[in-house]
Amino acid sequence: MISSAFWTTACIGALVLLLFCISIAPAAELSPENAYVIEPVVVTATRSPVREDQTTANVTVITAEEIERLPATNVAEVLQYLPGVFVEIDSGPGSPANGISIQGCETRHVAVYQDNVPLEMMANPQTDLAYLPVDNIEKIEVVKGVASAAWGSSLGGVINIITKDPDRKKPLSIDATGSCGENHTRRIRAGVSGFKGQLGWLVSGVHEKSDGFFDHSEYRQNGGYAKLDYGVGQTGQVRFVAFSNTGRDAEWLPDEPDFWDDREQRRAYQTLSFETAPTDATILTVELRHHRYETRVDDVYVDHRELYSDYEDELWGGSARMQWDAPRQHAVTAGCDIDWGKYDWTYYQEAYDTRNWAVWVNDTIAMGPVHVNAGLRYDDNFNFGNELSPSLGAVYPFSRYDALIRAQVSRGFSAPPASLVNDPTYGNPDLKAETAVNYQIGGQIQPNRYFKVELTFFRADVDDLITYNYETERHQNIETVTRQGIEGGVSVFSDFGLAFHFGGTYVDVFNEKTDERIEDIPKLIYTARVLYTGGRFTHTLVGRMVDHNSSFPETRDKRFVWDYKLTFRLPTPTSYGRYKLFANIHNLTDSDYIVRPNWPKPGRWVEGGLQFVF
Repeated sequence: MISSAFWTTACIGALVLLLFCISIAPAAELSPENAYVIEPVVVTATRSPVREDQTTANVTVITAEEIERLPATNVAEVLQYLPGVFVEIDSGPGSPANGISIQGCETRHVAVYQDNVPLEMMANPQTDLAYLPVDNIEKIEVVKGVASAAWGSSLGGVINIITKDPDRKKPLSIDATGSCGENHTRRIRAGVSGFKGQLGWLVSGVHEKSDGFFDHSEYRQNGGYAKLDYGVGQTGQVRFVAFSNTGRDAEWLPDEPDFWDDREQRRAYQTLSFETAPTDATILTVELRHHRYETRVDDVYVDHRELYSDYEDELWGGSARMQWDAPRQHAVTAGCDIDWGKYDWTYYQEAYDTRNWAVWVNDTIAMGPVHVNAGLRYDDNFNFGNELSPSLGAVYPFSRYDALIRAQVSRGFSAPPASLVNDPTYGNPDLKAETAVNYQIGGQIQPNRYFKVELTFFRADVDDLITYNYETERHQNIETVTRQGIEGGVSVFSDFGLAFHFGGTYVDVFNEKTDERIEDIPKLIYTARVLYTGGRFTHTLVGRMVDHNSSFPETRDKRFVWDYKLTFRLPTPTSYGRYKLFANIHNLTDSDYIVRPNWPKPGRWVEGGLQFVF
């Protein structure tokens, strides 16, 4: 009997072949308006809107339109294609993606926010990016390097996820996506939004399920999202946001053949904010937030299961900020943040409290063509004390060549993970915050509409790095480590819908005292992207190659892994909505790619589906 997996693969493979054959027919000529053109975007690296070409920080932005072209359904899959960013996805769709590194930093040095809500676990600052769907995301901003002057504990960078707003131009909008793939992989997503009078609203839901690509690697997740906007007076706006996600996945453990892990996690947050503009030059915002996260892991045997880990935390917080376009070319943003919460874990004898409050200010000064940014933040933490984080940078544009050069120096910190402080066996209550001075200098040039080059040099001198002492069996602050490297990219565009991008990052991380290179931090990452849009078709080919500098002898890396997405817009009347067929081929060349023996990577697999927008 032929298996259902065969028919799924055959049907989707036939769809890919059909769409590809149709797409190589002569495409309709593209007008200049449809050509691939890069436009300046707005970023919030300083906690206020600034044009990307006026910010002094090294920021990469990926928009909703760019995300839609990728063979990606969650934040982890999107970020793995960005230069300078490494995401450790354990093994296939739905598997954990907790490890993220920006320019060679530790995972705990990266802060992750969505709708201004910090998503890291309190006891262990990491976020499972695989359980953050991309359907409601307007853009993702990646701030590379120390960003503590604006965001607090973020020694390596910030992932800032900004979600979509209700479309004021449409009284009603409906969209839905459904797909299926090998091993009974299913994804369903639907959303509806509208705007009437002063009220805008957006509601969506997502369901995903797969049998997995290895024994005991199945997963499922269900999530919901809602956003309400209500106008107050001429300039005021009240906004409520709610997010909920529940997921469950299994993980096969080759080193422990007698059992496997079954993990369940729940995340929910809500925000309530009010924004008003009392004058033409001033915007005031007040925000409240609540976040709750739970995760439970069971060891599953043939005839029973045992609890391995049970963790939960809950956070309450609030922020107030003011944006002021001051006279004499100043743009000042100032604010305060306060967060408090509680976390508990199976191995703790009690629940622990946390609290952090901070005040901060950023000033962007226009001095002719030069924009200078100065920032300062003071954090006071219940667990480790206080930190002062300054930053100073400048960006200088060359309008004649459509080029710019930027430089920034900043001091930042990373709060010691609570699990390393309070762990009853291995913890050290005397751990101090890790600190660093970060230097970035780089620039970009686009001499014409067809060619663009970007290049950045970076260095971070990290003090009091937290390491594990095997003699005392305790974590301690001892190391002084330097992270330095270079990041660059070349983009080529055309008037007939074809675009190329190739990027690379080299990172060298070493102990200043011993000059020893630190292993298991990716030292070389290449990314490549080819995009072709012609007529009703869009082809996207994306690839990445990583030298993991691995200490595991089983590692097989230093090879490109390619993914491909094909989209076909159906020729239906616009009055009936827009329909798109799409097909994804993951690991196109069936690369034999392993980072760690416990986490095998799936070979080539395919999925396809239909997207509807009305």
